[in-house]
Amino acid sequence: MKGGYFIHPKKGTHQSNSNPPAEGKAVPLVSLREGEVGVVAYTVGGRGLVRRLAEMGLTPGVKVKVLRKGIFRGPFQIEVRGVALALGHGVASRVFVKPLRLKHDG
Repeated sequence: MKGGYFIHPKKGTHQSNSNPPAEGKAVPLVSLREGEVGVVAYTVGGRGLVRRLAEMGLTPGVKVKVLRKGIFRGPFQIEVRGVALALGHGVASRVFVKPLRLKHDG
């Protein structure tokens, strides 16, 4: 069932992909710095949270840019599909991304 929900065998939670990611490839969205871009690899949480994140456009393969990180684990502002969104730190920590290393001219 490709693209369905995956129940993580150790955590009993759901993921947005039926295949668990390879270790060391994806990092929590909250680990990116302001201005950095990543590609959504998967999300972890209950069905409701995974569905809500998908409805917000946070699906595997989508680019996400960190606009602002709130201090003291405050709101996490991102850009997804050209739309600015704010996520709580806890929710943002459940979105895993593969960081993109942008090439600089010069």
